[in-house]
Amino acid sequence: MTIKRIRPVTRVARIEGEVRRLMRLALSDRAEDVELRGGWIPVVDIYETEDDLVVETELPGLATKDVVVSLSVSRIEIRGVKKEASIASGLRYLRLEREYGAFQRSVALPCAVSPEKTRAILENGVLIVYIRKLRGARDRDIVVKIKKTED
Repeated sequence: MTIKRIRPVTRVARIEGEVRRLMRLALSDRAEDVELRGGWIPVVDIYETEDDLVVETELPGLATKDVVVSLSVSRIEIRGVKKEASIASGLRYLRLEREYGAFQRSVALPCAVSPEKTRAILENGVLIVYIRKLRGARDRDIVVKIKKTED
């Protein structure tokens, strides 16, 4: 008769690791963007033209002074605050679904870009950022040669 050893701690750790992996996978695009302190997440569309990456973000009710766009060679970050409208006395809301508060959305860009040649427009509640793509050697993959250490 063979005795099969059961290691519940090992199994629980393995299941816990798998749950964490699945959560990261499910939330990967937004996990790094969400501020879980009561903020909201603006939706983003990204598409490309021959020369530019174009990032469109819905920011209803915001003015240019309420939004900050930061750009690096490989990432764009859009952040700001959407202030709650003042409530007139005597009103009783039946439904309140619009989101308010601080927001931050950070997205990795699919190619290298030139931050200096970027322009942005906020019109009718949509922020449109045009980002110039970099061409040439910085846009290619390279192979790094590994040397053998000498004793």
